[in-house]
Amino acid sequence: MTLQVTHKWTELANRSSGGIDVTLLWDGHEDKTVVRVCDRRHGESFEILTESYLAYDVYTHPFVYRDFSQVAT
Repeated sequence: MTLQVTHKWTELANRSSGGIDVTLLWDGHEDKTVVRVCDRRHGESFEILTESYLAYDVYTHPFVYRDFSQVAT
């Protein structure tokens, strides 16, 4: 028997400006936070997995932390 664990991300904050959407998400099951950035102008996006204590700062200034992103498309 295989145990399937589903993660439910909770949206803590979201903002949009100039075609860029920034979302702060939290997974309460594993206590993880991630900042997702989507640039609709260029069709690009990335996510930054962050420590909880840095989450708001990464959300506020995601391009400063861009080099720490986990996923780039």
